[in-house]
Amino acid sequence: MKRLSCAVLAAAFLALSAPADSSAQASVFLGGGTTIPVSDYNDFANVGWQGWGGVLVPVGDAGFSVGAEGFYGSNNHDTDGEKTNLYGGVAVVGMTFGEEDAIAPAVYGGLGFMTHSFKSDPAPATEGSDTSLAAGFGAGVGIPLGSIGVFVGGSFVTGFSDNSGTKYIGIGASAMIPIGG
Repeated sequence: MKRLSCAVLAAAFLALSAPADSSAQASVFLGGGTTIPVSDYNDFANVGWQGWGGVLVPVGDAGFSVGAEGFYGSNNHDTDGEKTNLYGGVAVVGMTFGEEDAIAPAVYGGLGFMTHSFKSDPAPATEGSDTSLAAGFGAGVGIPLGSIGVFVGGSFVTGFSDNSGTKYIGIGASAMIPIGG
């Protein structure tokens, strides 16, 4: 796990130090939305919430960007007093299509780690957590709003190894705040 964490941190460092086109700006993003459990995760977890934040840095002038994201969320279970908290970090790559100051579709993907942390008030002895590799991909649309922007989209995220049954669809929005430039 330490190697994976180091790899994600190295990818984040590379994303932050990537050369960007002189007219393009890096962006900090903060967002939140709904998580919809699918596959085995849907057998016990209910619709939940998730918040995220990170940074995107444009690379070149063709709409390509790289970055890093951290996330935290929670899904209550069918059993009262039980829930799963999901958190982790991801190195992200994305591609935006269209003009810079216009509504533009985008696709993205990421690779990193996710921790699945089970909490139980009725049976605390069953609590535990697993951390593993995770990946996700999604699409959405960027909407410019003056000096900031909003990104609305959906994604599919899956864990691997010990978290291979943890899969969800995320739907949400992020505020995109330009920095530098």
